[in-house]
This record gives sequence, C-alpha cells and structure tokens, in this order.
Amino acid sequence: MIVQEIPGQVFDYFASQKTVTLATASPHGDPHASTFMYANEGPTLYFWARPTSTTATHLRSNPRTSFAIDEYVEDWNRAKGIQGTGNAEQVSSGDEVAKVVGLFADKFPSPSSGASTTNITFFKIIPSALQFIDNSGVTSISGDEFGMDFHRQDVLTGTD
Repeated sequence: MIVQEIPGQVFDYFASQKTVTLATASPHGDPHASTFMYANEGPTLYFWARPTSTTATHLRSNPRTSFAIDEYVEDWNRAKGIQGTGNAEQVSSGDEVAKVVGLFADKFPSPSSGASTTNITFFKIIPSALQFIDNSGVTSISGDEFGMDFHRQDVLTGTD
C-alpha cells in the first residue's frame, strides 16, 4: 500500500459527520448497503452491528467493503464527501472494545453511551483507498450538460 499524508480537512470531515453507508457482498456476490453511525481514529472507522445482521454476516465471510460518508447540500458547489474501500474485521479484544466505546461516547454523548454492548458486534474498517470529494472550489455548473463534475482527490491509494 502506498500511504500518503492524509490532509487535515479529511480528518475534519470524518469528525463532522455521523453516518457511513457501507456496501458489502455475500460470498456469492449478493450486494447489500446499510447506513451506520461511526466513530473513527485517524482513517480507521468503527461501527457496530447486530451479530446476525446481513452486514455482519457478509463481513465475516467477505471482509472487503466500500463506503461513503457524505451529506446532501442544495448547492452542488458545496458538496463534500469521502469514498473509500477497505477491509473490515471484528473488534474482539476487550481493550479495543473499551477504546471504541469511548470513541462513540465522545462522538455521541447520550445517557445510553454507558449501556451494555453484549448484544452487538463492533467492527473496524481499515481503508486501503480514500477519495475526498470537495467542490467548494468549483464555481460553475455546465448549462449544456446535466449535473457536474465533482472534484476528487485521492488521499490514500494502494492495493491489498
């Protein structure tokens, strides 16, 4: 894997958003997408799922995943997001689970942040590729074509 220095605005965007849409596939290639709340430490994403969910079942047999973190904005010139691919793995160490619970409690403070985690499984996604979409510098939308080109920056590239 080729690792670049990931720009600070990418980490700011990770911190500012609350949900990630994950795409998984069964061993037979059946696709599935779900949205989860997430916490992160650097570019590593953490989320939780019920152990019997489609996402958890897929990831146990096929850890490859793609994901998107984004938000809808009326003005396409303000569109931002992160797209990535990586491998997911179950968080099984008690120390790491405690760290992840702390990350979630910091990002999502609520009375239930100290509740039991016995009926959920934490996963982490270690990205192998990340693209940062940032249209804030784009000033025009073509009047001749539908849509626009989104400005993408590869901020982590590599092969597994």
